[in-house]
Amino acid sequence: MRTTWWSLIGLSVVLAGCGGGGGAAPLPDNTPPAISQIAVERVDSGVAVSATVQDAGTGVATVVVIATVGNTTQTVPMVRVSANRYQGILPANTARVRLRAQDFAGNTRETGDIIAPPPLPPF
Repeated sequence: MRTTWWSLIGLSVVLAGCGGGGGAAPLPDNTPPAISQIAVERVDSGVAVSATVQDAGTGVATVVVIATVGNTTQTVPMVRVSANRYQGILPANTARVRLRAQDFAGNTRETGDIIAPPPLPPF
């Protein structure tokens, strides 16, 4: 009986040091970020674009604006201005914009084209 008691105590101590299983591996993130509340408006210095971008999985890695400026396409990084709000300023002759967000798992979401408002008067 005494040997069994000490054997159980010894076994408990040995098993306690094993780490006890770390739980299951995290689920893979296959969902791209959500883009919402997009605003495109003319300002004195050009065209301001802002949007709410969220990703519940791995978090938002990058947000960019793909802008048609004159006859060329430019990719402009957006800056985080609050928890989930991003903003970018584009040249005054911007005609169309698209937003692209990527999370840390590499999932990407892109909006369709959004027409920029006409220039402020005087033209």
